[in-house]
Amino acid sequence: MMLVEDESTGVQNAENDPYVFVDKACIQEEAEDLQEEDIQEEVGDPYVGLEFKSIDDAFNFYNMYGGKKGFSVRRQSRNSSKKGVTAVLFVCSKEGLSKRQKHEHKELGSSSKVSTPQKDQGSSRTDCKAYIRLKLVKEVIWQVTKFHDVHNHEFAPNTSSKRRRLRSQRFLTSIDKQIILDLNAQNVGPSKIMEYLSIQHGGKNNVSFTTKDVSNLIARDNAKYIGRDVETTLVYFQKKKEEDPEFFYAVDADEDGFLKHIFWVDGRARRAYLEFGDVVTFDTTYNTNKYSMPLAPFVGVNHHRQSIFFGMALLRSEGTNNFCWLFETWLKAMYDKHPLAIITDQDTAMKSAIKIVFPNTIHRCCKWHIMRNARENLATLYRLNPTLQPELELVINCSKTVLEFENNWAAMIVKYNLKDNNHLKNMYEKRMEWAPAYFRGIFFADMSTTQRSESVNALFKMWVNAHTSIYKFVMKIDSMIETIWQSEDDEDLKTMDKIPTLWSMYEFEKDARDVYTRDVFKKFKELLYKSTPGAVIEKETHVLYQVNLKGGSRNGKESYVVSVDVKNDIFSCDCKGFEFEGLLCSHSLKVMCNLGVDQLPSHYILKRWCKNANAEVKRPINDRSRDAGNSQALQMFRIATLHPKFNQITELASNDVHAFKMVDDTLSELLSQVLQIVPTNKAVVETQTVCTFHDPPPSQCKGRKRKPARWKSPIEMSYKKRNTCSFCKKKGLHNIRTCLELKKDMERSMRILSKTKLESMEKKIWENILKRMAIVKKTLVILSKLKEKISKAITILAKAQKDFSVIIYMLIL
Repeated sequence: MMLVEDESTGVQNAENDPYVFVDKACIQEEAEDLQEEDIQEEVGDPYVGLEFKSIDDAFNFYNMYGGKKGFSVRRQSRNSSKKGVTAVLFVCSKEGLSKRQKHEHKELGSSSKVSTPQKDQGSSRTDCKAYIRLKLVKEVIWQVTKFHDVHNHEFAPNTSSKRRRLRSQRFLTSIDKQIILDLNAQNVGPSKIMEYLSIQHGGKNNVSFTTKDVSNLIARDNAKYIGRDVETTLVYFQKKKEEDPEFFYAVDADEDGFLKHIFWVDGRARRAYLEFGDVVTFDTTYNTNKYSMPLAPFVGVNHHRQSIFFGMALLRSEGTNNFCWLFETWLKAMYDKHPLAIITDQDTAMKSAIKIVFPNTIHRCCKWHIMRNARENLATLYRLNPTLQPELELVINCSKTVLEFENNWAAMIVKYNLKDNNHLKNMYEKRMEWAPAYFRGIFFADMSTTQRSESVNALFKMWVNAHTSIYKFVMKIDSMIETIWQSEDDEDLKTMDKIPTLWSMYEFEKDARDVYTRDVFKKFKELLYKSTPGAVIEKETHVLYQVNLKGGSRNGKESYVVSVDVKNDIFSCDCKGFEFEGLLCSHSLKVMCNLGVDQLPSHYILKRWCKNANAEVKRPINDRSRDAGNSQALQMFRIATLHPKFNQITELASNDVHAFKMVDDTLSELLSQVLQIVPTNKAVVETQTVCTFHDPPPSQCKGRKRKPARWKSPIEMSYKKRNTCSFCKKKGLHNIRTCLELKKDMERSMRILSKTKLESMEKKIWENILKRMAIVKKTLVILSKLKEKISKAITILAKAQKDFSVIIYMLIL
């Protein structure tokens, strides 16, 4: 058996051992639903020979004993044989020493040889020798064979607030876990969850877990989707498809099988699009999830002037091809019905995709982005000319016609001498994409910006964060969409139940109250109220009228011409208010009041603003499926009606052979009859299959997540605020950290410093060489003297050898 030490805690446990747990989560699960005070009164002291029916019972007993005395316990090791586990060892949590304690002295702030500094957390180990050992004596009987109860440390004080905080004593009940996960699903943080549970338990002293335990539970719940996030999401979509046959989703992957894009929309949104899909806003401004995939919602406006969704998408990257895939998929989901108008930001990739997929749709850029970029780039001019900003806004907002806009723009440029201003040139070149004068005769449901998309993004921040997986992201978004549908239902009830008050005695105001929803009627009353101050000048009797009202034009007055056809009840104003908003403008209402018109002409009442505008949306599928026609939407309604019945027949008939034969024969006959009515080439069924996809790469695995910011298009990113560098004192798109002059100055200083260091190093090197040469010279002198002495010694030895030879010779004689 090999023991492995946990580097983070210093706890030793058996590798790949299912019975060895060092994570407190496992201890919490074993202690779950135990009533600590009651059990501690019953538990006694362990002794040799004490028997238990299982390892878990033995561990719980020793853990409760430790809680009573004031120490924490943990599983240490086990002995195994061919028959299985034969012995286990439970120890005090302070047993042994951690790696940090075993190591010798090391540099402060470093936990290893690496240079990354770490906090010194200290160690709770004291090499305590207390333990209890159990052995399997029978098939299901575990007996205490050794028990050592001598500790070398102090016990926790005998208070519930202290002993409940011991590691092995902390636990989460199943009820606590469910509450934590439910609150986390509503984007409540661990600290606030802990405060709530403290109240539920009667105070923090009575809580048997910590905020860290809450965070760990949430992290373990999120970890369930690692590696199978997309797979879980697709299973969820399939379940939604079974509950809602009109539910639609599509997934796109790259060559390696990693998720690129995902799109989904519910059945109610698809039906609502058929009624309110004339104008759509589209923006990719929010990317808070663990993969940093921007969320791309299709947003519209319903008959209560509320924002509604026509589908959601998560995009891994943003480009023309990606937007083309999304728009084509969205069109398929929306029964190939193109919107009349779409509002986006200035993103060039999005603009190119719209031209390809929606060639007949009016595309308009968000005016809010245009004006914000103008404030950023013309800030200096605004300070020098205080009247420039209000005049620019008047030129943009109050020019009734294209010719008037261009003339007013040219006059403003000349007045302030702005011919060479590059930003204003760029604005004017792209005027047909955003200027209101070019869109006054087109219905936009009173929308000129992507404000509804921006408002939706603000709601998203309340539901998701930077750690949200795709599955939980989809779940939370769907929950938010249900809330929005509920708001629409609530407003339907208020419109039916409450009768708004009238502002005037005009009969056509009563007509408007009877047909319009509450919010639309409120807007109608505002227009009627705005028409009261002013005068009507009759240019041509019953044909042409001039209406003068106080307003925000360049001269402080509004003057509009209303053409009238009394016979056909036609009131056409050159402000194009009805064409743009779908409600008669205040100028036309002023002329109607002047002519004494009693009823509101029916052709000026748009169904999309009426109380019963969503009647078709709320009709049951069974009723809609019986309508005449062969549209794709009706086909889907009929599939949704027949599909559950066929599933039920198939499931029941498969249980009995006689029923199976009857159903088989009946369906064969029925199929031949249907084929005579409907050719096979017209039977098109919307099918969706579940394929295997890999999770996209996560955006960030370590460190604190940055607070998500609104996504900006490349054009928007190009407009950056100019500031003053604190080093070179010049205005530009740089600061002291990116200043080129500072960089050059530092490089020059480094060269001088390097040259000085080089000279100093050369001097030291020559000094060392001279010292070494002197040492070598002295060594040579010593060696030469030593050579002379060696020569003399050799001579003496030779003479001595000669004398020694003579003496021996004489002795021989």
